[in-house]
Amino acid sequence: MKSKEWLISLGLAVVLVVAFALPSCTGEPTEYWYSPEDEKIEFTLTTTGAYQAMGLQVATDLQDFGLDVDFEVIDSSTFWEYIYEPNLPGGLQAFIAEEGPSPDPLSDWIWEMLADPESWGYLWNPCWYDSTEYDDLMVQNYLSKNLTEKQGILFDLQELVATDIPMVYLVRGDNLGACRIDRWDNWYGTVGGYVSWLNEYSIRDVTPTEANTDHQLRIAVEVLQGSLDMDVENLQYSDAGALYLSMSYENLAAYPRFDEQSAYDFVPELALNYTVSYESDGTGGQNQIWTINLREDVKWHDHNITGETLDADDVIYTIQYITSRNTPNKPVNWTAAEAGGGEVLPQHMLVTKTGQYQVQLRYIEDYHQNEDFIPCVYLWDPVVPKHKFEGQDPFEYDGDYVGTGPFKVKEFVAGEYLLLERFDDYWGPLPEAEEVLLRLFEASGPMWLAFEAGEIDNVAATSIPFAKVDSYEADPDIGFEVLPGLEIYYLGFNLHPTAGYEHLQDLALREAIAAAINKQNIVDLVLGGYGEIADCWIYSESENKHPDLPNTDYDLTLAESILTSAGYTKHA
Repeated sequence: MKSKEWLISLGLAVVLVVAFALPSCTGEPTEYWYSPEDEKIEFTLTTTGAYQAMGLQVATDLQDFGLDVDFEVIDSSTFWEYIYEPNLPGGLQAFIAEEGPSPDPLSDWIWEMLADPESWGYLWNPCWYDSTEYDDLMVQNYLSKNLTEKQGILFDLQELVATDIPMVYLVRGDNLGACRIDRWDNWYGTVGGYVSWLNEYSIRDVTPTEANTDHQLRIAVEVLQGSLDMDVENLQYSDAGALYLSMSYENLAAYPRFDEQSAYDFVPELALNYTVSYESDGTGGQNQIWTINLREDVKWHDHNITGETLDADDVIYTIQYITSRNTPNKPVNWTAAEAGGGEVLPQHMLVTKTGQYQVQLRYIEDYHQNEDFIPCVYLWDPVVPKHKFEGQDPFEYDGDYVGTGPFKVKEFVAGEYLLLERFDDYWGPLPEAEEVLLRLFEASGPMWLAFEAGEIDNVAATSIPFAKVDSYEADPDIGFEVLPGLEIYYLGFNLHPTAGYEHLQDLALREAIAAAINKQNIVDLVLGGYGEIADCWIYSESENKHPDLPNTDYDLTLAESILTSAGYTKHA
């Protein structure tokens, strides 16, 4: 999931307090590094206010090493415009940012971030990294035949990035989770917190305490969409939107409980089960056939009015018209699409109705899917009702929001709140929360005051401020837990040929920079000790995490050796 600046919850006050506590250069260095052409190595490191403390720490390390680094903080809108369009004139040279790559298997999407910036990675590759080897590995990862092969490909991807260094991975922060246990029991904490875009279980499973009389679950959010239109990128790329989709709509398969079973286990949702078979394609190759059997007892939220139930027509319509089509995880006739100019159209989607509650997905030769788990796109994209969407632009649909999930829309006031009510005709176990209120807070101060007063029960995907840890741990009405965080922070280099500073194109300089950054100091001083050193996009708890990557250690002696061996000199 492509995260943006609203996924960071370091409040400005906290950032400033931490920033003032950081070490700083004790004055201008007496000597600087110069290139083999005797040009002084100087560049600008840019952040937003959310990353100010981390950026200051990195800049300090590099300045102390002898690099003339100008540190600047710019407004977030300009920053993210440059991040997603690094080819813009006057763009960033080096920058601190973050992404939340997700646990397996959902983490596959993150590798598109460094893909061909003029194709897969367009408006998405912040470093303008361009490697055909990387692109080939990324597609191989999508289409790996089994988990053993997939692990090897992921190891190769991690090694390639660690060798080429388009970015230096810095740290992964913990989520300091807090919840109201005076009103609700059975909170479920997982990666990202008690309530986050990939954790719907807390909402589904919490039970009201005896003191809870209204059974309304109140969740604070820091961003709330202006509409609930089924614009997938608009909704899915924020916590409030993703929570809404996971509660009101459903996917073919569900996210697993990541601490209780394999990340790659099939968890039935709208799909009861599936089988994989093969058939001749008539040209000497084979088509891979996924036969998916659907639940037969699923009602749409408007069933009492229309009598509509979910069937194969809804799944086919969703795959053809709603979900993103340009991915190897979708059943596309790539041969026909390429012959027609490369645009993937609805008729190129190889999905067939083989029964009222059965569909078949056909993958052509070279695009067969990993049989060890259902293609991860079907854990992510929700199925929508054909009877509501057909005949209009689905991304501009603004009417009754009809899904199959355990909650349906009751009230929505843009810029204020979204109120969901329990759908009592839901096919599965009913949640005990009768309503879920997603309430917008535009400032963190009032939000935490509301939490402390019991006006809200939890905060979506937001770590509590360090200063509140002791008081929350001591409060008998508040549950506190340190949970693994989603975000991994990194130092990125803009490698676009017109980025404005050609010396960063030199791998030796980037290797030296990687060795000159004290990541443990970032964990201790910026994250308050709540986090871990990062060296790739794969979380440390995953079996797919490479155990021994190059260019990841803090070593000033090595950093100096790298530069001197490459012909750099250090002098006044």
